[in-house]
Amino acid sequence: MGFTPSFWKVERKMWYIQREAWRCPIRSQHYSVLSFPALVLISLLFPSVPRSLAQTDEHLADPSLLSIFPLGGRRGTTLQGEIWGNSLEGSYGVGCGTGGLSGKLLTVEEMKGQTKEDLLLRKKPEKPLPLYRARIEVEIQPTALLGIHFLRLIGPRGISDAVPFRVMDEMVVQETASPHQTINEALAVSLPVVINGRLEKPGELDYYSFDAKQNQELTFEVILAQNCDPQLALYRVGGSWFDPDRSSRLIKEEQKSSDLMSPQSRRTYRFSHDGKYFLEISPLFGRASSGSTYQVRVALSNQAAGDAQLKQHLGEWEERNFSRKLEESWLKKLEAREVSESDGSPPGMREPSMQTDTDNARSEPKSKPMPNLRAPLFSVVEREPNDQASEAQDLPIPSIVEGTIERASDIDSFKVKVEAGQKLAFEIETLDAKRPYFNPRLGVVDSQDRELFSNVERRLSLFNNNSEPQVYLKGIEPKVVYTFEYGGEYTVQIRDISSRYGNASYRYRILVRPQIPHVGEVSILEGDRINLTRGKPKKLTIISSYEEGFRGELSFAFSGLPAGVQTFPASQFEEGKAPREVTQNADVISPKQQRTTLVLLAKSEDSKPTNEPTMIQLHCRPIVKGKLGPDLLVRELPMMVLEDIAQK
Repeated sequence: MGFTPSFWKVERKMWYIQREAWRCPIRSQHYSVLSFPALVLISLLFPSVPRSLAQTDEHLADPSLLSIFPLGGRRGTTLQGEIWGNSLEGSYGVGCGTGGLSGKLLTVEEMKGQTKEDLLLRKKPEKPLPLYRARIEVEIQPTALLGIHFLRLIGPRGISDAVPFRVMDEMVVQETASPHQTINEALAVSLPVVINGRLEKPGELDYYSFDAKQNQELTFEVILAQNCDPQLALYRVGGSWFDPDRSSRLIKEEQKSSDLMSPQSRRTYRFSHDGKYFLEISPLFGRASSGSTYQVRVALSNQAAGDAQLKQHLGEWEERNFSRKLEESWLKKLEAREVSESDGSPPGMREPSMQTDTDNARSEPKSKPMPNLRAPLFSVVEREPNDQASEAQDLPIPSIVEGTIERASDIDSFKVKVEAGQKLAFEIETLDAKRPYFNPRLGVVDSQDRELFSNVERRLSLFNNNSEPQVYLKGIEPKVVYTFEYGGEYTVQIRDISSRYGNASYRYRILVRPQIPHVGEVSILEGDRINLTRGKPKKLTIISSYEEGFRGELSFAFSGLPAGVQTFPASQFEEGKAPREVTQNADVISPKQQRTTLVLLAKSEDSKPTNEPTMIQLHCRPIVKGKLGPDLLVRELPMMVLEDIAQK
């Protein structure tokens, strides 16, 4: 006689109850003494008991936001929108931070039959999370700060993560409910304009019509998008001899020299005739859902503005990014993150050493100091022809050079003269065209035309199908550091990594300077907010980058913590697992990283639950040779102290 499927279900549920009773000491006194028949009877009569015995991680999850519509608004206006997310039931407020925005929560409803996976177009797990939609009202003051703001929802589970919301001075048009999925139904807009829209189903097309003048050059730019990759296309009517009303597609300027697809890119077009034209917005590969939103700007080329960097609004230090501004003030910012030597020696100087290399005639005594970091910063403008090393321009140290990869296969060359043992940093900024269109490759070669290093990251795969080490190119980095073993003259070369593309928008800026040992980027793995349950410790893992040979220690501390919240240092067990792949040129490409663990605890007897988030600050102080460095603000975080939902 075998076991029936129904018996297996009962037995599995009984085992689940026993396991959860064992794991929950508070409740185990009520259930652990029950007999086997009693457990079976409970499982049949009360199928929801296992869920009530132990709340799952999904049930106690922090609220998370997936999408917002619209993605922004104009100063001096009030608009209504909606936010999609998980664990939003019971939410009662909207957090807008500072900057001239105020929000109000109108309603929260569960979207029956829809899940997070439906919104993100991912494979559904066994237990998909329910999806909620919150309707909000946002008031934008006339004096609100322009740029990216962040909205959050507040509820009994704490404060959610953030969704971006842009404040603009331009004319803003919001997609209407009336259909405009064909050219004949196109929604008319006046220029310049920012369009807020969404693609609610796979393969959806949105059309907008506008009037353009002869020789007018317009820029079309996707500046924000969520849960989709919007593609832009231009059309005009009357392109076919057989059908005068048929639309024909126009080729934008960038498409004439590049076949790359980029969802968030800037496109320009110069119109040859006066007339009405049409902008088509579609999802890449037709992938879209009810939470797919976009924000597109159409403006004169000299009026278009680039997208703001989101991390800058969160208070984070961002160093390894092609969009950071490499100016004279950048050196001052780096100096503010270093700790001066205790002996008072200026930055950029090193201890003399009389070591020599007698095996190579190019070697020099390593006794000359490096150039002073506080030397004037030279400005160099690239000039053609400079494709060959013999045509390279002189590049003093420190200096900043501006140039353009004007055509395919264009190479810009510069000469630098270094001392033996000199440590230099090479930083790159892209001014107009961004990745994936412009991928600047920087390399340094010696007098024998041998490349010493480049900004291309090479990864070594240790375990693969053939059980053999394999090297592959992963990408490019905006910064490289190098210590020159021999003194002499070297050539710095920059080009597009593919050598297939180049035009006037492929502009770059390179900063060549002595290395400055300093604290680099610091990030928190657990997210951008803290929901702390009373009586339960919460672990925070902090990843710190040690840039350009920084060898000190780092101390971390919070300020602005709510009453009764304490911070403790902690250690974390690291399993000694062998890596599957490593960066082959890590000393040049990436900084050293350290991991720090802190534990936050709100004691039940000393702390009280909070209904509104409190902004706390994480600070970092470097310590070098017993000398305390500057107090660095890592970032600000919203924090809430919560009651234990499982105890209710």
